[in-house]
Amino acid sequence: MLRVYNTLTRENEDFVPLNGKKVNMYVCGPTVYDHCHLGHARSYVSFDIIRRYLMYRGYNVNYVSNITDVDDKVIDRAKESGEDAFELSKKFTESFEEDMQALGVMEPDTRPKVTEHIEDIIDTVATLIDNDAAYATSKGNVYYDLQKSADRIGILSHQTVEGLMEGSGCRIDVEDDKKYQLDFVLWKNSPGNEPGWDSPWGRGRPGWHIECTVMSMKYCSEQLDIHGGGLDLVFPHHEAEIHQSESCTGKHPFSKYWMHNGFLTIDKEKMSKSLGNFFTIKEVLAKFPPGTIRFFIVYTHYRSTIDFSEDALVEAGKARQRLLNTISNVKHAVSEATDNNADRGLSELMDETRSSFVESMDDDFNTREAIGNLFVFSRKVNSILTNEKPGRNSLENVLDFFSEINEVLGIFEDDSKKASEKESSGLSDEDIKELIELREKARIDRDWATADSIRDKLKEKGIVIEDGKEGVKWKRV
Repeated sequence: MLRVYNTLTRENEDFVPLNGKKVNMYVCGPTVYDHCHLGHARSYVSFDIIRRYLMYRGYNVNYVSNITDVDDKVIDRAKESGEDAFELSKKFTESFEEDMQALGVMEPDTRPKVTEHIEDIIDTVATLIDNDAAYATSKGNVYYDLQKSADRIGILSHQTVEGLMEGSGCRIDVEDDKKYQLDFVLWKNSPGNEPGWDSPWGRGRPGWHIECTVMSMKYCSEQLDIHGGGLDLVFPHHEAEIHQSESCTGKHPFSKYWMHNGFLTIDKEKMSKSLGNFFTIKEVLAKFPPGTIRFFIVYTHYRSTIDFSEDALVEAGKARQRLLNTISNVKHAVSEATDNNADRGLSELMDETRSSFVESMDDDFNTREAIGNLFVFSRKVNSILTNEKPGRNSLENVLDFFSEINEVLGIFEDDSKKASEKESSGLSDEDIKELIELREKARIDRDWATADSIRDKLKEKGIVIEDGKEGVKWKRV
């Protein structure tokens, strides 16, 4: 039975979705005002693993993760650089998506942007006012009225009102038109020189918290199975979501399970842009293969703190390479195998390791323990290869088993192979897939000249594509 740690209850709980095998999962996305740092990688790789494992266990996962493309941070950075705020956020959205692709993070089923949902946000704010859960002020701001649900303040952070007021610092907006210090903004007035939209309360823009309520309810459900994000989002962001979402719909709980990944630190301090102690994902990718970075993240339980250093990444690369070497050894053994059927205990070993893998991952996605079991499996496979000479069928089953595990962990991609593939044709697998998608769009638009041109370009690079009932297939020749 899969069990997950729920921040709301501070307990490990049996995972029982609200609707059978359907899982609505929402993870807060980045505010795109700069290149993302390795702390972002830690969060999105962690939830990528959780999503992948749920799929592995047979759940139908609807995964939504947003983009905050209008925010005070975006506007302030645009002023500093002299750029248009929307162009700046577009640039860093693309940068974020590039980073996620490089790290093997699956794209969300939906990645909504705040600027595309202004009307939805205005409607939701209006509903909260109608429900007497929010109030508008003469300054054109709208706040959530926390005193109406004062008994639930601290529901997720498990702190007292006094503790939240003393320790919240800059995370709470300081405005003189609020009724209560902990009230949070739903809609804020925008001066004429800043991005804004017309609303019943004047020209303004969304507050940070309301966007996730709106987009999660639109693309998932009014009640989520899993809401995830970094530990720093527990208060005020996720608590605010609980208050406003449940006040909007009258349904409890807003999310059945709240899951938060631990911090990534440097010298025991949280990595963050505000502290200036951060490395961007791109900076780290320039020095280390993406598989090594992903392994570095995955080889720690998602709720534990990871302390970053280049030495730690070097050690992670060495550890990962031991597993890749085993896969390489098995491939070599397949090429030399003379007996098709000799099992030599490999089938039993795979069954035991699969069972151990599931047991570890069922324990709140314990990737550290799961990978530890894979090292044991790796050593035993190498011993069998040296002493037993198993048959081709069993060896190919071992490769299939590694592929099966890789569908969850995504740590066995061959970095040298990916590099050589791009060098041989000038196109990586991702490049090829993008061109095929462009060709498909051209065909839908009946732009046959463009579609044929893309096919010819791929053929020149040694890439053959085949159209069939199951979609487009391609291969290198």
